[in-house]
Amino acid sequence: MCICAAPTTPLEGVTVYGRSQAADYQEVRRFFDDRGVVFEHADIERDQASLQRMVELSGQQNAVVIEIGQKIFVGLNPTELDCVLP
Repeated sequence: MCICAAPTTPLEGVTVYGRSQAADYQEVRRFFDDRGVVFEHADIERDQASLQRMVELSGQQNAVVIEIGQKIFVGLNPTELDCVLP
């Protein structure tokens, strides 16, 4: 299934969990920006609930976690993400 959206429209259900200043988060942000994907950022450094949700989804506390609908991605894997992006 492909989720499609216009460049200025958030893809429904896309959340990136990570620390806003972390290199891995910045890499994911650039990846999505290059593809025109707008997403929700859950800053795990500032929001304890976001950190808890990230751990529940992935078991991870340090890696960036991407939630697209019901799919969970730990870290940036362009090949896997390109399969679900327009």
